[in-house]
Amino acid sequence: MRKVILIYFYLSFFLASAIGQNIYDSIYVGNRWRTYMTHLPVGYNQTKKYPLVFCFHGGQANNASLGWGAIAFQSKLSQKSDSAGFIVVYPEGTVFNNNRSWNAGKCCPPAMNQNIDDVGFVNSLLNELLKSYSIDSLSVYATGSSNGGMLCYRLACELSERFAAIAPNACSQMFFPCNPTRKVPIIHFHSYADNEVPYNGGLGTGPSGVSMTSQDSTMKIWRALNNCQSVDTIVNGKGLNYDFIKIHNCSCKVEYHHYSTTDGGHSWPGGNPNNNPASTQINATDLLWEFFKQYKIGCLNTGVGETEIPAEVLSVFPNPTNGFVYFSKFNNTMPFKLIDATGKTIYFGNSNSLDLSEITPGVYYLLIETENGVTRKKIVKNPLQ
Repeated sequence: MRKVILIYFYLSFFLASAIGQNIYDSIYVGNRWRTYMTHLPVGYNQTKKYPLVFCFHGGQANNASLGWGAIAFQSKLSQKSDSAGFIVVYPEGTVFNNNRSWNAGKCCPPAMNQNIDDVGFVNSLLNELLKSYSIDSLSVYATGSSNGGMLCYRLACELSERFAAIAPNACSQMFFPCNPTRKVPIIHFHSYADNEVPYNGGLGTGPSGVSMTSQDSTMKIWRALNNCQSVDTIVNGKGLNYDFIKIHNCSCKVEYHHYSTTDGGHSWPGGNPNNNPASTQINATDLLWEFFKQYKIGCLNTGVGETEIPAEVLSVFPNPTNGFVYFSKFNNTMPFKLIDATGKTIYFGNSNSLDLSEITPGVYYLLIETENGVTRKKIVKNPLQ
């Protein structure tokens, strides 16, 4: 019998490693149960740290049964997860009278009208996922389409310390005012043929009944927020008729990329069509993953993200510590932020010392902005003796 059990165990392990796993679950937050699907990639191994991508479906008027499956089908993100090696999670919006939506600010009913705390839901869900799976907490990203893309913008405004980059599709920013605590890299996809969220803004043909912000206005907002100095525009990209706008020379080395296709519509470019044809000019899933890989939380470009701040810029001692740490900075007015491994801000200020005696032992990071952008320094808090 023991041999049979062992054979079953090894067979189960092999199958789990050979195919991706879908796990449908729920979490109680905001006085209600919220549901989500987690896709673990092929060969998922608990000893390895994986990037995490949140993917938010669009509004589902009179068709709430579509749930997470609609955006998974359109985007093919689970397939990309298997080939590229990241975890993808598909949260589901709240259902009222067979309508499923997200509260993305000024859009969309019924979640907007019911004042559903979707930001709180996502924040709590991220905490739960970090406990349950082996995730690189500095490599957490968000994408979504339509109402789900609008939620990505709201998350960038209110939870910027938890998301390394976002990739909205077929939407515009609908949350104001926006006051992120860090600069946010963004890659955005849209179609000139989108009638539900018109490129130039205004009331679209969709069921939301809300006037949309124009694409130019959304780009202008983030150009200012990210303190970007340069804009390059490529028309008829690669001869495929899409336009590409690159907003760069920003603080923290972030960028804003905007793809506008002339085909498709209110759909996922390069994916499976919904009620609208999908663009064949670009593949949003491939593009967003290549973009995401460049960034980590804290405005850290992966090219420098693992580099310690030079001692002449900032030295921290003693490190490790079980109490006070002291800083020696070449400029004592430079602000810094202390975050934990989940990206949660523990302290913000510009002093020359911190008392860590009351915080939980573990690894923390000092994020400090210099003229070359934001970099980090690791601090290890040991247990009190």
